Amino acid sequence: MIRKDYIQRYFDELAKVLAAVLQLKNDLKPVEAEAKLNDFSTDFLGISFEEILAIETNITEYLTEQKEFTIDHFKLLEDLLYHKYLLYPTDTHLQKITLEILAYLAKNDTDYSFERMKRINELSK
Repeated sequence: MIRKDYIQRYFDELAKVLAAVLQLKNDLKPVEAEAKLNDFSTDFLGISFEEILAIETNITEYLTEQKEFTIDHFKLLEDLLYHKYLLYPTDTHLQKITLEILAYLAKNDTDYSFERMKRINELSK
């Protein structure tokens, strides 16, 4: 479980990683950008993208029960998956998983997010 005093630090670190990922994407270095996303996921969420993409059961149930994910974990994962999807927009499996996480948050997060709804609409097309 994430301790409350670490939540802000996690989001601050995520912002730094996403800025670096966007720069690498603009520099046409998707492999390096993906590595940064994966490192953050492994370090801060305790699960790599390979593990996430290999989950064959209901992903939200698995992450909640096996990895003890909270809403804060899912919010971090939402941004990581979306930015990974931006690197590989033709990956339908990644798109499906990203949509599942977005839908889970849209249903379970008490804070409404226009950005999340925009992402859901974009990925649903």
